[in-house]
Amino acid sequence: MADQNSNEDLKAKMREALDKKKANERGGAGSGSAQEKVHGSEVVGGAPKMHRRKAGGGGS
Repeated sequence: MADQNSNEDLKAKMREALDKKKANERGGAGSGSAQEKVHGSEVVGGAPKMHRRKAGGGGS
């Protein structure tokens, strides 16, 4: 019987955590205060594209 009570407590905690996560996801898309993961030179401009040949001689 005690095992069933602890299982119900665990389920309630998991449900609560899931509700919090869903609430955060709803507000996350529209909010401008959230810092972007990628910023700076990684996004804007960057280095010019450069073609490099594959290493290794090979030839005939």
